[in-house]
Amino acid sequence: MITVPLSRIAILLFTALHALAAHCLSPNYRIDVHSHAIPNIWREALVDAGYPIVNGTLTVEGFPVPEWTIKDHIDTMDKLGVGYATLSITAPGVYFLAEEPTKAKKLAREINEALHNYTLEYPKRLGALCLLPLPSVKDAVAEIEYCLDTLSFDGVALYTNSAGLYLGSESLDAIFEALSARNATVFVHPAEPGCHDATMGYPAPLTEYPFDSVRAMQHMLLTGQRARHPNVTIIFPHGGGAIPYVANRIASVSSVDVLGGLNPLETMQELKGYYFDTASSTSKIQLAALKEFAGVEKILVGTDYPYVPAVGAKLGIEAIPANGEFTEGDMARVNHGNALSIFPRIVAKLEKPRSVRARRNGDKIEVYR
Repeated sequence: MITVPLSRIAILLFTALHALAAHCLSPNYRIDVHSHAIPNIWREALVDAGYPIVNGTLTVEGFPVPEWTIKDHIDTMDKLGVGYATLSITAPGVYFLAEEPTKAKKLAREINEALHNYTLEYPKRLGALCLLPLPSVKDAVAEIEYCLDTLSFDGVALYTNSAGLYLGSESLDAIFEALSARNATVFVHPAEPGCHDATMGYPAPLTEYPFDSVRAMQHMLLTGQRARHPNVTIIFPHGGGAIPYVANRIASVSSVDVLGGLNPLETMQELKGYYFDTASSTSKIQLAALKEFAGVEKILVGTDYPYVPAVGAKLGIEAIPANGEFTEGDMARVNHGNALSIFPRIVAKLEKPRSVRARRNGDKIEVYR
């Protein structure tokens, strides 16, 4: 059972209300929690690792890697009406170097520093989510410390599995302890399943990404890892994959003794406790299911740009209000309010600085805001 301390709920609510009041944001101001950077250093590492080039295009997990520049990203944000976006690295991160942990550690650090430089170039438009050199847990914990404590990243990016090591695995407890100590927000991107035959030779993003999100949530449930770390806020993309449709089945079947005899109501509470973005999940059926399952307060905007091209991302964003039957107040929460409630560092970056004034007090000049 996940029990979120009342103080944390109060903090989250206060943060969201403070952000809305401080910025007087339009309901249409969007924060995109699911967008990807493709630094040249990462693309080159994938090529060096032997990922194929098909018809002149690098292909990873059966899917083409698009061309990308930071300028194109900002231009696309403007076209989509996105005010702020968090950048992350999609699968396979650096876990394709699982057998070469020293290389993976070095590449993750170089990529994180590249992400940091993007955010310095556009501090009011971009944030970053830390890339971890998993499956090396020791190196991953060190990178969490570096990204969150030194570089002040908005949060951390994880994958449903890293070279077959799934969230929920006991060896990852140290990761969750480090995240919990920092009340971190985590974005979990799906990956090709550990059992590669599950894709039947088709690109993993086609159908296996939605199901690998379920595998990760199910494993964290059955091992108790999620329940042990309630202070970690977790986002799953693509409307949570298949979880709105199979959560009740998981809750029912996991109540049998062989699976731990879990309480179905507590299981549903845990599964509904995640946040979910709208990337590739903007149809009437998907939004109705997500709205019923998680509630408006758990839905975030996600575009999946550039893997979803700008044209497709725009169509998806424009479909959300009508297909979700959202009110203007609902859209303010979906577009930015919910994100601001779980990313306090975004709130701090967007907060308008108050003017600095000075006054004389005897022989001293006091500076105040």
